[in-house]
Amino acid sequence: MRNPSRPVIPALATVLALTACAEPGSVPAPAAAEAPAPACLTSDLEATVTLQPATASLERIALVSLVNVAGRACTVNGWLTVTLVTAGRRVLPVPTTKLDEPAPGREFVVRPRQGAYAGLRWTSCTRSEADCHAGGVLRYDVGLSKDGPAAVLADFPTSRRNGITMNELRIGSLQQFSDRALDW
Repeated sequence: MRNPSRPVIPALATVLALTACAEPGSVPAPAAAEAPAPACLTSDLEATVTLQPATASLERIALVSLVNVAGRACTVNGWLTVTLVTAGRRVLPVPTTKLDEPAPGREFVVRPRQGAYAGLRWTSCTRSEADCHAGGVLRYDVGLSKDGPAAVLADFPTSRRNGITMNELRIGSLQQFSDRALDW
């Protein structure tokens, strides 16, 4: 009968020989656990809202790109708050719904100069409608404030920059990749 510990002895001898050849103090120290990134503040992020090509319907779609301009990584989770505001800085009471679209919100790290993305959908309306709200500025906040900074508007026709109309707004959850944010 064969001794089952026999193959272990040469392997153990090899490990001990290699360890003995190492210089004292050259053994790498165990890696310290990386501290979790703090939550992003609105001031850590710059937003651009890019209007997507219009369809025949009154539904408008836009991609919100939040770029981390802080010098450190931070985390986002869930949704951002988007508010339609007039040129006179009056917040308009647009009914807003935050949706688990394209997937439920989850926490993820946004490294410096990288982004987080969300989709916006709203129904455009005519100013003569009773429930139509018209503004020229979209403000954003990663919390619940309706008084965040103004987002940069991209690909909005010049005539719409001062006349964004909506009677409802739907906000998708924050996503790590832009190609996913509008999949709903």
